[in-house]
Amino acid sequence: MGMFSAECQGCGHPLLCPAATTAVNSWMQRGVAIAENGSVLHGTYDGYGSLSDYEGVVGFDTTVWHQACWEKAGSPGDYRGPSKNASDQGWFFEPGTHDLREPV
Repeated sequence: MGMFSAECQGCGHPLLCPAATTAVNSWMQRGVAIAENGSVLHGTYDGYGSLSDYEGVVGFDTTVWHQACWEKAGSPGDYRGPSKNASDQGWFFEPGTHDLREPV
């Protein structure tokens, strides 16, 4: 399986792997995945479904957030259903498409 990603519940942009980020959007590689059983997992997205040591948690029936968006929303711990798959797979996009500054 190739690169893929899911859209953040907060901003609607995908989690990005480090190789797909710039100085402006490097914050988008840090994510949170909330499983149906209530597990809240944090880590850096690898582009293939894993957050650091948690394999297969992005794009597989989890609610996904960027860490910064999750914190801005008050760090919700509720499962909101599976996040939408990113149409650009978090990799195949034009330069500047996801150049957003980190929310504060």
